[in-house]
Amino acid sequence: MSQKTAWLLYKTDQGLPQLLTKALQQGQFKEVSETHKQDSWNLYWKACGFTHSDYRNVKGWQILNHFPKGNTITRKDSLARCLKRMRMVHGAVYNFFPVSFNLPNDYTKFLSYFTKIQNKKGKQVWICKPQTYLGEGGFFCFNSLSDLLYDGSTVVQRYIDDPYLIGGYKFDLRLYAVVTSYHPLRIYVHHDGLVRFSTEKYVGSMLHNKFAHLTNTSINRNGPNYNLDKERVGAGCKWTVSQLRAYFQQCSIDDRLAWERIKHMISLTILMQANSIPESAKQCIELYGFDIILDRNLKPWLLEVNFTPALGNDCSADVSVKLPMLVDLLALAKQKIILPRPVTDHRRKNNNLSRKNMLLKEEQNLLGLLFRQTKELTVLRRDKPIKAN
Repeated sequence: MSQKTAWLLYKTDQGLPQLLTKALQQGQFKEVSETHKQDSWNLYWKACGFTHSDYRNVKGWQILNHFPKGNTITRKDSLARCLKRMRMVHGAVYNFFPVSFNLPNDYTKFLSYFTKIQNKKGKQVWICKPQTYLGEGGFFCFNSLSDLLYDGSTVVQRYIDDPYLIGGYKFDLRLYAVVTSYHPLRIYVHHDGLVRFSTEKYVGSMLHNKFAHLTNTSINRNGPNYNLDKERVGAGCKWTVSQLRAYFQQCSIDDRLAWERIKHMISLTILMQANSIPESAKQCIELYGFDIILDRNLKPWLLEVNFTPALGNDCSADVSVKLPMLVDLLALAKQKIILPRPVTDHRRKNNNLSRKNMLLKEEQNLLGLLFRQTKELTVLRRDKPIKAN
């Protein structure tokens, strides 16, 4: 007779994406209900961060899906600032991030650099990324200061204007990394990922054509060519990384160095914030989405890191990548959950027998000690009688 597997409980404050719900079911998690005890949940999943009290009160059988202070690398301004500092300290090993400036604070430095590069190489393309970017709005390319318009905190970044193209279309990568521990640092990179294409052919001079320059799915799904069968790319705007690597192999392109560089890039980026994560944060796990672009020489460049990356289901590529990735993530989470052993009648009986045996053994030891002491005292009295004064 097969042993029945116990289901674990998850808790959430909002509706979950369909793929995550399916992965939870496959991983034998069910949602906590009012009939369960207040602290009986095993996994607490939130799209946003947790409070200090959440981290302070977490139990050994519970996991939170975010680390405290684990979002440093996911803020555009903070990522740019940290990578700039690491490049100054450690040199070329951190040369995988385009030159960036945080506006308005770094506007004077940006203006000086912009003018210097323009005088030396002519007009260069930059991309503007507002810190509060959501959905379609915000990102735009420019090569003239008169076109730079922003309201609030913004990152301006050198644009990778020589991207590797497939069929004339630009693309970037979304790769998934899971951190299970910062002390020591343990990172797992999922073997597959998403390749996100623009839906119009790349022309460097057409800066205002967002369907040619931007690869965001939220933008390109509304493009006029989204459903068309595009050269080499096909319909839609997504491949899997497995498809991309098969394409490289078909074209006799050796991509092994690029993937080694990507793994090092992910490790070095996450390593930057390791010292800020409290060592007491043991019952946590974190999923990051890394956006990376390849230039025409297959050199990878980090664009940004996503906190709680989107888990929506837009096409078959999403299902084939995200569902197995989430199943693997939940398997890693289950390894960190320390379940209290239930006290069954059999264990209770064995515990009672063990306790009785222990008491009996203690009695025997005590009686043996008293017997030896009494025997020694008798011998002493017989062999060495006490003499009267």
